[in-house]
Amino acid sequence: MRILYLVTLDNIHDTGKIYKIRDRLNYWRRAGHLAQVWILSRDHEYAIRGLSEQEGVKVFNALPFHLRLSGRLSWVKKTERYIRQAVSLRQLSREIALFQPELIYYHQHIWLPGLAGLLHRHLSVMEVNVIDTEEVKFTPLLRRWIYRAGRKSLIRSVDGLVCVTPEIEARFKRYGKPSCVISNGIDLNRIPLKRPDPSGRAHLIFVGSSDIPSQGIDLVIRLARRLPQYVFHIVCPDLPVGKQQNIISHGALCDTQLKSLYMRMDIGIGTLALHRKHMQQACPLKVREYIAAGLPLILAYEDCDLPDDPHILRLPYGLQHLDDAWVSKIEAFVERNRLKRLSESIRQRVALERKEVMRLAFFEHLLNGYRTNHLSAFIFQPASEEAIAQATEPSSVQTPIAF
Repeated sequence: MRILYLVTLDNIHDTGKIYKIRDRLNYWRRAGHLAQVWILSRDHEYAIRGLSEQEGVKVFNALPFHLRLSGRLSWVKKTERYIRQAVSLRQLSREIALFQPELIYYHQHIWLPGLAGLLHRHLSVMEVNVIDTEEVKFTPLLRRWIYRAGRKSLIRSVDGLVCVTPEIEARFKRYGKPSCVISNGIDLNRIPLKRPDPSGRAHLIFVGSSDIPSQGIDLVIRLARRLPQYVFHIVCPDLPVGKQQNIISHGALCDTQLKSLYMRMDIGIGTLALHRKHMQQACPLKVREYIAAGLPLILAYEDCDLPDDPHILRLPYGLQHLDDAWVSKIEAFVERNRLKRLSESIRQRVALERKEVMRLAFFEHLLNGYRTNHLSAFIFQPASEEAIAQATEPSSVQTPIAF
């Protein structure tokens, strides 16, 4: 297949997504497909770290321009970014005929002028990562209005949906689009396993954003206050933690720095406040990194990839505060698991290869239906272990690149 992967990215906010896209692109190519990534840059960037050095990756960026007061008023800066993306999309649309993709894979994003028409003219699939009607409530008023105004036209313009949880898929069933559930995966070889150290204090890590309330960073800080005997590492830009002695604020880290940090950690803390956007299921990329590193997990949501396991502690849904009983349970969990790793069977549940075999099968299903004008129900037949292993080996044949 000739696959065009269309995304909106920048270097500051999308580091996790960048590596997800890169690993996925490399897998598709090893599986024999001609795949390219075209990026609508949000800022005046011409390179996306971790992606732009790959063949077949192109960044579309409007000519540099600045609105007055964009450096002083955040809403003006965000308006400038939106205009930049809209102009970049026009340039991208003119070049798409040169590549002639058989399928466009698009990450759900805000409506842009001409985007619905572009997706409608090609066989296209949208990846849906959130219940967007809830997520958009946390965005500025202007963005919220634009998103809601263009949302349905984008959904109606695509031919299929890939949802990362069953909960999200259920919300989109009303649109009558072919869909499947494929949670986020990760290249397990990209993250080194933890190296337990019995000496000293236990180290817990939380990777997140201070401006996304549903991640629950406030609950992590409160937990650190209740458990002063442990060291809490928080990887998050612009985190105001005060002078709390057992919190180490790392700011934003690059991929190499984060991998080095994972090796020294004992426990990974996932999203703790998903209820704030009325969701119960998730599969965050940061937790996939914890799993790849073998870190036992503390979570407060349902992850369809993770079974009940003694190395995974699930806090109650709708957690508002940490009472003494739950603090004691967390302390006991840390003491039991700080020197342990997640089992290999759990790590394999989030392996990139298993996710991408299913995604490519869904693409083929839609493409066959598009060619024959008949689309049956999608039923995934798992590939053999040999087929998965073969697709993960580096290919000796160079896939041709076309622009």
